[in-house]
Amino acid sequence: MRISVKMVLLVVCVSAGLVFGAAKNAKDVKVEPKDTKAAVTPAKETAVKPEVKEAKPAAPAVKAAEPNAAAENTGVAVTVNGKDIMEADVDAKMNAYRIEQYKRPQMVESMVMEQLLEEQIKKAGVNVTDNDVNDKLNEYIAAQPGMTMEVLKARVTSQGQSFEQIKEQIKKTVSYEKLIGNVEVNDAEAKAFYDENKEDFNKPEQVRASHILIKTSAGGAHDKTLPVSLPMTPEEKAVAKTKIEDLLKQVKAGGDFAALAKENSDDPGSKIAGGDLGFFDRSTMVKEFADAAFATKVGEVSGVIETQFGYHIIKVTDHKEGGLMPFDKAKADIVKLLQNKKKSELFKQLIEKIKAQAKIVYPPGKEPKPRMPMMPQGQRPNGQAPQSESAPMSK
Repeated sequence: MRISVKMVLLVVCVSAGLVFGAAKNAKDVKVEPKDTKAAVTPAKETAVKPEVKEAKPAAPAVKAAEPNAAAENTGVAVTVNGKDIMEADVDAKMNAYRIEQYKRPQMVESMVMEQLLEEQIKKAGVNVTDNDVNDKLNEYIAAQPGMTMEVLKARVTSQGQSFEQIKEQIKKTVSYEKLIGNVEVNDAEAKAFYDENKEDFNKPEQVRASHILIKTSAGGAHDKTLPVSLPMTPEEKAVAKTKIEDLLKQVKAGGDFAALAKENSDDPGSKIAGGDLGFFDRSTMVKEFADAAFATKVGEVSGVIETQFGYHIIKVTDHKEGGLMPFDKAKADIVKLLQNKKKSELFKQLIEKIKAQAKIVYPPGKEPKPRMPMMPQGQRPNGQAPQSESAPMSK
C-alpha cells in the first residue's frame, strides 16, 4: 500500500490531539501502546484506507445529480467575516490534496473553519517556530519503530508529494494545539482508564524483524484479496532462488542487511526502511514466515524461507514476551491518549463558539446542506500509523 501524504498528516495531527468528534467516553478509545506497535505493519494493500482518497473523475451518477456543478464552481464560494473564499481557492486545495469532487461541500466547510481559526491565532498572538514543527515530526518518528526522517521523506517523495507541504500543514496543527493550550491528566484518571481497558494491554508474544523478499509471482504478491495467479516459470523461479541464496551468503559474510534490503527486496513498503517490519505476533503472518521468525534468535538471520509470495531472508532484531503490560509502562501512552481526547473536546467547543460568533455568508444557491464537516487541512479523524505492504498477512 502506498504511504500517502494524507496518511502522514493524519497520524501527526491525531498525535497533536486535535481530532474532531472524539469518542464520548475515554473507554471508547482503544489504546495500542507505542512500545508494542509495529512501525510497518505487515498488511494487505486494502487494509487501511486513507480518509482522503486519490483523485478520480466524478462518477456519471454524481454529475447527473448535479448538472449545474460546473457553473457553480466559479466566483465566490463563501464569505467569512468579510473575506471571500473563491471557488478557485477551493479548486486549488482540492487538487493539492487529491480530493474527489463529491466532497467539495466538506472542503468549503473545512476552509471556513480554517479561516476562522487563522483569525483566532492572529488575535491570540500564537507563534509557531521551525523547531515546533520539527519537534512534532520527531515525536511522530520516535513513536514508530524503524521510522527515520530519511524514510519518511522517501515515502513522501516517492509519490511525487512535497515534504514542505507536510511541514506547512503540521505548522497549522501545532498552531491549533497552542491555541487550545495544555491540558492535564492526573494519575487517577490514567489508572482508571488502565483498569477499565486491561484487555487492550494484554499482548501476545511479539518479535521485530526485517526481511528481504524475492518474489516468485508476477503480480499481486502482497495483496491477499488478489489471487497469486501469475506464478513464475520453473526457470524464472530458479533464478529467484539463486538470487536469494546469493543475498543470504552476503549477509552471512557480514553484509549490511538493511542496505541489501534497500537494494534488492521486492517488498516496496519495507525496503525503504531497510526491510524493517516492526513488531508482529504469530497471527499476523502466514505460517511459514511466522514459524521462521519466532524460531530465530534476536540478532540472527534465518535461512531461505519460501512462502506463497516468494523467497525471504528474515533477520530478527527484537523480542517481547506476551502478557499484561504493567501500568507503569503503559502510563505514558494512556496520559497522551487522554490528553488528546480532552484537546479534541476543547477544539470542538472552540469551533462551535467561533462559528456561532462569525458572519458566514454563502452566495444564493450555494448554501451548504447539513453534513459532517471535514477538519481543516492538517487534521483528520480516526488516525492510524502509516503502514506499508510487506510480508503477507495471515489468513
